[in-house]
Amino acid sequence: MKLRIKGNSLRLRLTRPEVARLSAGQPVEEFTEFAPNQILRYRIRTGEGTDDIHASFESGVAAVTVAGDRIRRWASSDETGIYSLAGALDIAIEKDFRCLTRPEERLDPDVYPHPGDEECGAGRSQ
Repeated sequence: MKLRIKGNSLRLRLTRPEVARLSAGQPVEEFTEFAPNQILRYRIRTGEGTDDIHASFESGVAAVTVAGDRIRRWASSDETGIYSLAGALDIAIEKDFRCLTRPEERLDPDVYPHPGDEECGAGRSQ
């Protein structure tokens, strides 16, 4: 899972296995260690309800909770992402597509094929 923070927006990009885990009700978590005992953790998990998205930041953990029904609908569709405003925070949760300009990411089997990549499209139809 990748995290991008810009101003008052939070963007999480998940690979196919991470979307599958989340859809099965399992949380997905990553961390960045700045120095010993200085760790930023970020996670996404499913919650109750149908369309609610909540965000929190406590004890060095940025957490996003999305209704399980909404996650399952998104995971089984062609939708790129889930977008919401949680208070003042703009949240984007997206499927991580293969980068068209970085050759090493073109080989990553866990990312989604980029919809604009002719090579990827050709591989899907075989």
